[in-house]
Amino acid sequence: MSLLIAPATDNDISILAVLHVEGWHSAYAGAVDQDFLNGLSVHEREEGWTKWLDNPEIYASIAYVQDHPVGFIAYGKIETLPLGQSTIRPQYTSEILALYILPDYWKQGIGKALMIHAVQVLKEKKHSGLCLWVLDKNKNACAFYERMGGQRIGKHMIEIGPSKVKEVCYGWRDLIKIVETFEQE
Repeated sequence: MSLLIAPATDNDISILAVLHVEGWHSAYAGAVDQDFLNGLSVHEREEGWTKWLDNPEIYASIAYVQDHPVGFIAYGKIETLPLGQSTIRPQYTSEILALYILPDYWKQGIGKALMIHAVQVLKEKKHSGLCLWVLDKNKNACAFYERMGGQRIGKHMIEIGPSKVKEVCYGWRDLIKIVETFEQE
């Protein structure tokens, strides 16, 4: 498999939006309201991606297999603090905002490669710790983050469409150890 991870640009907004919508369809089927999922709009996601990519503290990268986009990761300065974390001296300064891979490419090392890529960029940007939020019902993703050394550090309820769902937070306190753990996996 020929895998390439490339930083996303404004020219990639449509690719990101399609991958994002397809990612939600596969990751959240059965976890949130199906009518809500069916109503997701690539156009609305394009608007969201335009805002994200305009933010200088948010980065995105796309995974390509044989020049075909198969997944992405969005990451940057922390947006959703785990409960109880100090804003003065936070343990987690960065966050994975989204990570989705097309189902045909699951369990092929693409998620791990995207995580390593993001961590390396975040280390260059002087971040020290990392966290992310994921639906508790997304068992595949939770198992992946636990294999990658993530520790559950928080939870809260959120609304997605008409559904109220539990979201859990995984954290890694040391970006250097993350890369070491990922490379050993």
